[in-house]
Amino acid sequence: MGIADQVKPKLKQVPSGERIGAFITSGQADIGFQQISELIHAPGVDYLGPLPPDVQKITVFSAGVLSGAEQPAAAKELVKALTAPSAVEVIRRHGMEPG
Repeated sequence: MGIADQVKPKLKQVPSGERIGAFITSGQADIGFQQISELIHAPGVDYLGPLPPDVQKITVFSAGVLSGAEQPAAAKELVKALTAPSAVEVIRRHGMEPG
């Protein structure tokens, strides 16, 4: 975007274990960038929208069942429920896009 030199002196990194939403609402920052799912439900934060596609980073989640799982059938049912068409609305409501 060509603004790195102007932005760099103003950057603050949130300490490990803290959420950007709390950093914003406490007045330590005016704007923050984090996964949509972490921002949309943060109290006191107005989610403005995703970053432009050329700078957006997508996190892909995967599921697997440990070959030695104590309850492999239950684990497979959970994965099936999370990937079912009926889960799409819930996934979107929490700021994610189903695969």
